[in-house]
Amino acid sequence: MAVLKALPGICLLGLLLYLSSSPAAMAASKSDYLILTLMWPGSYCTSVQPTEKCCMPTNGEPAADFLVQALETYDSTTGKPVTKCSSSCAFKILPLVNMLDDLYTYYANLTCPSNSGMPHWKDVWCTYGTCSRLNQSLYFDRALRLREKVNPLVNLGSSGIIPHATKSYSLEDINDALAPRIGLSFTVVCTRNYILWPFFYDDYLYQIRVCVSSDGRSVIGCPNGRESNCGDTVKFPPVPYALHGREGDSVSSTLIELPSGDETAL
Repeated sequence: MAVLKALPGICLLGLLLYLSSSPAAMAASKSDYLILTLMWPGSYCTSVQPTEKCCMPTNGEPAADFLVQALETYDSTTGKPVTKCSSSCAFKILPLVNMLDDLYTYYANLTCPSNSGMPHWKDVWCTYGTCSRLNQSLYFDRALRLREKVNPLVNLGSSGIIPHATKSYSLEDINDALAPRIGLSFTVVCTRNYILWPFFYDDYLYQIRVCVSSDGRSVIGCPNGRESNCGDTVKFPPVPYALHGREGDSVSSTLIELPSGDETAL
């Protein structure tokens, strides 16, 4: 009988322990820094797999520049991302109205079928934004401001590293070009195209990932060590939609032509 009387208390204790250790409960208290992921569209559109396509957004041509892909939430204790902290995520476009032009330009989505970018913004907000300390408006505004502050395309260009259809650059030179502006708070990420697996391949500069304070205001040293996956040399291809005019074309369903050969060399 004593055991039976104790069962409700034991069950309640078990429930409390489960709730306190659930992913949502743990995630809400453990996201203590952010990673801004900037994507180079030249590499994305050049290195997409045969089953995938690179499409122009329905709302027009984005910048021929590094685009915001996400502002991710991380736990410095584990070094792992903290995601989906709300079981009923609500994404509203109204708080973003004043920054829509910048979002269309610098936070565009090049996946197919062509889209306005809003499905991607919703996914990013529900995956990471709900785990941040920011409201929806600040979350996207800070990402845009950080992109402008980091400005990798300008910093690379000032060191002679400019997009080129055939030329390769050393990873060391790329790191040296970015370090004076953003210190050691970044990682260069490549996507690899195999010419003859597994011996011959080209690495393309795909992302620059920058560690950021939890309030999204400043670049910080990365709490967890992160190494580049790039080889010693890296390609930095031109952005295809900056090279091919499409006057009179409807951009809503236009596939982006991929550059080839020396005809596209800058």
